[in-house]
Amino acid sequence: MSKIDKAREGEIFRLLADGRLTDEQFADVEQRLLSDIGFRERYIREIDIEAGLYEAFNFPGTYRVPAARSQFKALQLTIAAICATVFFAFAGWRIWTFAVPRPHPEVVASVLPSLKPVAIVTQVHQVAEGSVSNLKPGMQIIPGVLNVESGQVQIEFLNGIQVNIEGPAELHILTVDTATLISGKAAVRVPEGTRGFVLNTPDAAIVDLGTEFAVSVGKQGTSEVQVLDGMIDVSLLGNDGNTLTSQRLTEAKSLRVNRNPASLEPIDAPSVSLPKMQKQIPAPLRVNDEYVRSIRASHPTIYWRFENLVDGRVPNEISAGWSGKVHTAPDDTSAIVVRDGVLRFTPSDHPHGLEVQDEIPGFNRESFTIEFWVSLDNFHWATLVAVVPGDPNVSNRQLTLIESLVELPYKSSLVYSPGSFRFLYRHPAGDIGGTNVFSDRDSTPGLWHHLVAIKTPGGMMLYLNNKLVRHIAEVAACDEDPYRFFIGELYENRCDRQLSGAIAEFAVYLKALSEEEIGEHFRAMTANRLPN
Repeated sequence: MSKIDKAREGEIFRLLADGRLTDEQFADVEQRLLSDIGFRERYIREIDIEAGLYEAFNFPGTYRVPAARSQFKALQLTIAAICATVFFAFAGWRIWTFAVPRPHPEVVASVLPSLKPVAIVTQVHQVAEGSVSNLKPGMQIIPGVLNVESGQVQIEFLNGIQVNIEGPAELHILTVDTATLISGKAAVRVPEGTRGFVLNTPDAAIVDLGTEFAVSVGKQGTSEVQVLDGMIDVSLLGNDGNTLTSQRLTEAKSLRVNRNPASLEPIDAPSVSLPKMQKQIPAPLRVNDEYVRSIRASHPTIYWRFENLVDGRVPNEISAGWSGKVHTAPDDTSAIVVRDGVLRFTPSDHPHGLEVQDEIPGFNRESFTIEFWVSLDNFHWATLVAVVPGDPNVSNRQLTLIESLVELPYKSSLVYSPGSFRFLYRHPAGDIGGTNVFSDRDSTPGLWHHLVAIKTPGGMMLYLNNKLVRHIAEVAACDEDPYRFFIGELYENRCDRQLSGAIAEFAVYLKALSEEEIGEHFRAMTANRLPN
């Protein structure tokens, strides 16, 4: 039970704002904020008054009487208020940093320990010269406030939804499928198979129905929406935070959400230019001779460099055997492109992949290592490598899988951190079970990643960018059966888990690479620079 009675709440709120609560009082306030809706609403009203007084006295002429807020806006402030209580534990004045305009692009993240990342920064463009930003590709974002003063910052939620924010803008990131654009402009792309993303504005809720759209929120809070592909539902919200009226918007249509009077108004086109999604183009890997020498010195059985096709096949740099065979539909040759050291995949409606030409005898006799570089176009569940029995009648059973994983919009038997890489080993080869090793939200789209998966009779190891992700020390069965493998999708005859992205410098060893060899390969590639 809480020790705070209602008569003392005002006094407790002022002590909190001044940073003068005892540890016991602070813990009690935090518990009440998380569990008591009425307490949160009273807290918000009190802190609004405190913040207004602070701004009026310390920044004369800048304070404005706030407009009435709906319950929906109160919910936004509730989330910010819970985050703010932790800041007050260190310095009471931090509460007002949410109200004062920020001079630089930055993320102000909640520091509640239970919150996990929901998105990752993938691109940062045209940030104002001389500004200091804590945003960079690969940065993980937990629920909080994203401020962009200028330029564009593109983020990707861990379910594959992409949002490109154009500054000046303020985006409140709430969950993996919910955000609120307080001001500025944003473009949203929702991948096929993922629906239900909600982008809120001050007076509306935009619900995706499988689409790409853009939205702007002006200084007076008026919103404009344009559908670029697919369709959305736009809800006008009442003072209680619920839908007053809604309208479905289809491709090439635009809509204005008016505040006074509250209405949804079809318009021919937005009054301002709206941003578009930035295409994810990985930087060249720029493989040097030292890297090639280091790979050869480790004596791989297969080494595919993807510089070109010879008689329609990717040559093995080590021997005449085990070349790579491209298989695509006759009218879908663009689904796989081999050029300039990169094997690039584009999803399609037809099965396609790259498969080893011949069976590999003794592949699982003792140890094996699979090593390559990969760059994803976006977060998605994709099979990078599938090792299957040599018998084509059981090719839908896997001995090993290396995959990228996304937060699924439906239930899965797997428990993992979305945005991860997965290394699976199962013996005998099958379609269920096995032992998994997962990385931790490290498959950032647009960046090159060095993956090394090792199986030995004594266990499994996964290395990512020269770091051991995990070592599972348990007996792993061996056999004398021949195996083969393919790259780019789960099955060679079905369109499941197709890869959208690029693979380079693919090597297979019938031994376990040592930690020293892995480090040497990585350092040779990244000497004096990063590949991204």
